[in-house]
Amino acid sequence: MRYRNRIKLAPGVNINLSKSGISTTVGPKGANINIGKNGSYLNTGIPGTGLYNRNKISSSNGRSTTSKNSSSTQVGVQLDLNENYDPVIQILSESGQNITNDTLVNKIKRTPEYKENLKTIYKKYHELIQNETLGFTEIHKQIITPIKRKTVEKELEKLKPEIYSRLRFEKNKPLLQEIEKELLSEAKEKYKSILFWKNGKKRKIYISENIENRFETRLKNWENEKSFFESKESEKEEKQNKKFKEDFEFKKRILQGNLEGTSEAVLMNFETILNEISIKPEFHLDFEYDENLKHFHIDLDLPEIEDLPKENANILKSGKLSVKDKTQKLLKEDYANCITGLGLLIGGVAFMSGVGVEKVSISGYSQRVDKKDGIEKDDYLYTVDFDREQFSNINFEHIEPLETFKLFPHKMSISKTFEFTPVEMA
Repeated sequence: MRYRNRIKLAPGVNINLSKSGISTTVGPKGANINIGKNGSYLNTGIPGTGLYNRNKISSSNGRSTTSKNSSSTQVGVQLDLNENYDPVIQILSESGQNITNDTLVNKIKRTPEYKENLKTIYKKYHELIQNETLGFTEIHKQIITPIKRKTVEKELEKLKPEIYSRLRFEKNKPLLQEIEKELLSEAKEKYKSILFWKNGKKRKIYISENIENRFETRLKNWENEKSFFESKESEKEEKQNKKFKEDFEFKKRILQGNLEGTSEAVLMNFETILNEISIKPEFHLDFEYDENLKHFHIDLDLPEIEDLPKENANILKSGKLSVKDKTQKLLKEDYANCITGLGLLIGGVAFMSGVGVEKVSISGYSQRVDKKDGIEKDDYLYTVDFDREQFSNINFEHIEPLETFKLFPHKMSISKTFEFTPVEMA
């Protein structure tokens, strides 16, 4: 039995099997300085980091505006990084009007608080830039060691069908004494003549005339309510226990299918796991599962090198952020780690889909323009065959994807400068 499907995986979002997602973006750069009558404060916020600092720059005696009435005027100062990652200060009035003043800007720049906060901004953007690259080059670190057979067997042993707990009918059964007390209370209201010696007899007669009928009516109503309640509970019990049994049978079948590597269990788990991981680069996935051979065949339409981050960041000794374009060699090395790491990750997902999955074959290809005829075609950059046992013994936190490929039968032609030469497919 074979099953084939195609999935598009979008960057930065969980996978939706019915449609592609949209990549998320990092928030705006920036910080701000509030200058008011109580002094000047530098508020530094780094988007996406949760960092927010508020540091006093000067007191009200050291006013930071040129106006005589500035002590009572609230203004804001926006500190941002431009496209070249250089700091830019803009002073705004309370109404949002630009009142940037060179003298004030220079004064703010000379404060130690400003300098320290600027260094913090540089460091955080350094992390953001570097982490953007790591989201592509360290994809393999998301791999979880494939689940063990004993783990699934224990889950199967523990699995029990849930049983519906019936609710109790909480209303108490009526008692003769309670009815008698109730009638006595009514009789006291009904018979309260000033000829009190006659009231007692009349009250007894009232109780004796009404107690039997009222008790029987009250008891019958109670029995009807109880019967109706228990009937509804029986219906609910039957319906819920049927559902619980179906859920139990389904879970049991999936766990057994996990052990046996059935298409139903493996493919359901495969798609579920893909939905739960976030993968940075965009790519397409074609897969075919052979239940008889317990073998996944996966074709990866790999991301393109143009999709990878092109900037590299460093913090200089001065504390300033230096951002430059990556060299072609570094960009190609990043791409090599990205696409091989992606192959490892998808292999890990396939093995996680079922203990019965024994082998995963992955072929990764990219669209390239043929220099001979100018037509775009699929070039396969690698093929690799993973076996479960060896794959399960790898510590993916400390590997280099290119080197890990060498542990398995594979085809891949890559130069010292990380240039791929297409491989021939059988």
